Amino acid sequence: MYESIRIDKAGPVWRVVLNRPEVRNAHDLEMFQELVQAFDEVEQDPDCLCAVLTGEGDIFSAGQDLRFTRGADARAIDAYGRWNVAARQRIQRNHKPVVAAVNGPAIGGGTYLATACDLIVAVDTAYFQMREIQAGNHAGGALLFTVGRARSLELALLGKKIPAPQAEAWGMINRSVPAAGFEAAVDEYVQALLEVPPLAVRYTKSATNLLLDSAGFSTHLEAGGAMQRYLGLTPDGREAKRAFAEKRKPKFTGGYPRVAE
Repeated sequence: MYESIRIDKAGPVWRVVLNRPEVRNAHDLEMFQELVQAFDEVEQDPDCLCAVLTGEGDIFSAGQDLRFTRGADARAIDAYGRWNVAARQRIQRNHKPVVAAVNGPAIGGGTYLATACDLIVAVDTAYFQMREIQAGNHAGGALLFTVGRARSLELALLGKKIPAPQAEAWGMINRSVPAAGFEAAVDEYVQALLEVPPLAVRYTKSATNLLLDSAGFSTHLEAGGAMQRYLGLTPDGREAKRAFAEKRKPKFTGGYPRVAE
């Protein structure tokens, strides 16, 4: 049923696993479409009371699959961007609680998938990184709502790695724990969520999302997505992907996309 992810069902707790270890669980269009489908299933199945989002292997997600976006045309880039936003919104707005089990690095869109979840536990060797600017794109400012303007810009403008302990100190995630206690820490949150009233959980999330929307969160996602799709078609956006494939330093010019005649 799924190619890019899998669902491990264990009673009321379902684990949604990013399952492309051969490309470090990088995202392509199919993965985002499958995530939307999976979290539709999570919400609609009465047997599921809590979901855990994690990655296969020793990485959560390397973010955008440049093999896909490097050769994608404008229509495919547009679809990728729209399904990217849809997947994150489907997780954040799910009626069921979702715990991110960040088992390794969460890069670019991997960071945004993790922070779309309600509670976030990361192994202390993991890190978070928004590398879009190095690919000629932008990471947006959605983390402004979590870590404030200065730290959000530090993430988005510099593309630096934020180790999990630092992410916890910033309030970006809930817990950073050693590998030996990682699964237990995730399970602690899951069990606590199973003990509170499901409808109260649903409407607590709804109230929180209402406040975020009042502050412009969803509007930002829609507008930022269009900007990302535009930047992906610029000479710098294309050059970044070519340079990555050719293992060289990119040469950015600041040029605008060509207008078809």
